[in-house]
Amino acid sequence: MSSKLFVRRCLTVLATMIIVATMAKAAEPTASGSQPPAATKPEEPGSQVDPHARQILLRACKVLAESDAFSFHAEIAFDKVMPSQVKLQFAAASDYAVRRPNELAVDYESDLGAKRLWYNGKTLTIFDAPSMTYASMPVPPSIDGMLDSVAQMHNLTIPLADLALSNPCEHLSKQVLFGSYVGIGDVAGVECDHLAFAQSNIDWQIWIQRSGKPLPRKVVINYRTTPGLPQYVAVISDWKFPGTIPSARFAVEIPNKAVRIKIVDVKEPHP
Repeated sequence: MSSKLFVRRCLTVLATMIIVATMAKAAEPTASGSQPPAATKPEEPGSQVDPHARQILLRACKVLAESDAFSFHAEIAFDKVMPSQVKLQFAAASDYAVRRPNELAVDYESDLGAKRLWYNGKTLTIFDAPSMTYASMPVPPSIDGMLDSVAQMHNLTIPLADLALSNPCEHLSKQVLFGSYVGIGDVAGVECDHLAFAQSNIDWQIWIQRSGKPLPRKVVINYRTTPGLPQYVAVISDWKFPGTIPSARFAVEIPNKAVRIKIVDVKEPHP
């Protein structure tokens, strides 16, 4: 789960201001001049989320959760922080296809490599085209289960795959600490509601189109606790909601000369 206005009003600044303001208030002396008690109640997830922002996000999640099949395209820019702390930006493009309850296909190409991914309800297969290698592993029989399994067992995440979850907002709402409605912004000519959220380790923004279906049009993620503060940006377009998607889209296509390797060796560099 949106664009140029968002760049102008970066969520990192927003979240930082909220956190600093909260800390400053906690540090203020009481009327008697004494400091407040050291023990304070931890912030509950989602406790400071603007209801309007929450409502818009939930509408978008509902559209995706209730769709039996959909596809979309994403133009991506992401940062990579070098050992010298120099931050470089690279480009990528990806096409996603989802057929519920248990099929997912992703074609991904970037300045740093290219991957194709297929999930058929039983097996996850990832093909690395530049190196002519692939990996395959048994996984749980649902998209949700598959994503959880590879994340826990292999520390492998698939960018934007949260959009394919059975309930995209359920996962996000458990981690969000702050949320705000920023305003109306433009993404590639589409008028969108711009929302900003903060979690314990990242800040993220999302633009959701205002006309027709409330679909995500842009996502920006700032990795606030990662050295160099890398950023991930995806502009999403070409949304399609057919009755179904042909099975051929999810069929594994591995060249005869490709060599099988362990799945840990096919990961794309990540911020």
